[in-house]
Amino acid sequence: MTDITTALAEADDALGRLDRALEQLSDGDLHRAHRDGGWTVAQVVSHIHVCTIMWLGDLQRVAHDPELDFIYREDVGHDLTGYPPPTIDLARGALASTRRTLATAGPATPEEVLDRTLTIPDLGTMTVREWAPLIIGHAAGHVDQAFEIMHDREFAPEGV
Repeated sequence: MTDITTALAEADDALGRLDRALEQLSDGDLHRAHRDGGWTVAQVVSHIHVCTIMWLGDLQRVAHDPELDFIYREDVGHDLTGYPPPTIDLARGALASTRRTLATAGPATPEEVLDRTLTIPDLGTMTVREWAPLIIGHAAGHVDQAFEIMHDREFAPEGV
């Protein structure tokens, strides 16, 4: 089995190769998909980015929640088209996992991290302390979106 040091070196080599190729492409090329359909190059790059960031977040979850011994495929960026759809039990489990992560890893953010300044393209530059409520609030705001779907499709449970 490959150790983490080898995996990191191999990943850096592969990502560097991709970056050298991207350097030679145009913006339009980035949005071309395979002739048989599927993802564009931009979507592949986005997936690489998201699944890596999610894995590093998973490591923080594990560090701050010693009882955590199960993660969902979405936790590593793999809820793809064609996968079996989740069941209510899986959806509820993922929601419980999200709540637990917010409760365990969220408050463990060190002060020096909260005071760091981050720029998010097209959104602005603020400290992590300022971004955190917006990002967390954005995620929580999708609850209303779920209820809008339930109401629109007339399957919203009464009283919630």
